[in-house]
Amino acid sequence: MNYILPFLSVVLGVLFVVFGIIKSHKRLKLLLAFSGAFLLSTAIISLLPEVFAHSDANVSYWILAGIVIQIILESLSKGAEHGHIHVQDNGALPWSLFIGLSLHAFIEGLPIHEHQELLWAIVVHKLPIAMLLAAALWKTTTSIKTKVGALLIFALITPFGTYLNATISILQPYAIYITALVIGVMLHISTTIIFESANNHKFNASKIAVILLGLGLAALMH
Repeated sequence: MNYILPFLSVVLGVLFVVFGIIKSHKRLKLLLAFSGAFLLSTAIISLLPEVFAHSDANVSYWILAGIVIQIILESLSKGAEHGHIHVQDNGALPWSLFIGLSLHAFIEGLPIHEHQELLWAIVVHKLPIAMLLAAALWKTTTSIKTKVGALLIFALITPFGTYLNATISILQPYAIYITALVIGVMLHISTTIIFESANNHKFNASKIAVILLGLGLAALMH
């Protein structure tokens, strides 16, 4: 499940784009807001208490490092993680976007094998991200083979991160710090998604509803 569900989440997101199941930008924004709230709730309710219970105060620096890493990654992806896609129609493959999103996906997959509560948060998060990436790639003149290959790599990169962290023994002593790093990434991306999902930073009833649903559902699951 640790490897299959994140992969299937990307596949489902791509299929939504290919078959035009979710065409409305407003609905995608709502889905992003829900995923951001779900991530935030998981990080605060489940992961943060566990990290601080099994480590010292120095783990806080790793959380800060995760925030910084996500800021750097967004310089590559240009904010695609929270709904900003800047790809020219009929252009080349947006390599910086692909690399930024793939590195993000790799990092967030690292602690999944030790924190099952994180699995569903990542699955929920990857669905709209996969949709955004697929939509961006479909605007380019890149061949279908290249597009499919890029999306396949993106689908596999989170399970790959999980596999590496679970099997490479040298990483085991740093497991708690890796989790703290991912918490920092999650805190940054989730709060940015929530606040940028609102036009002019104003929340309407539907956005408030999906955010509360995301927060509450994650809380109930943990």
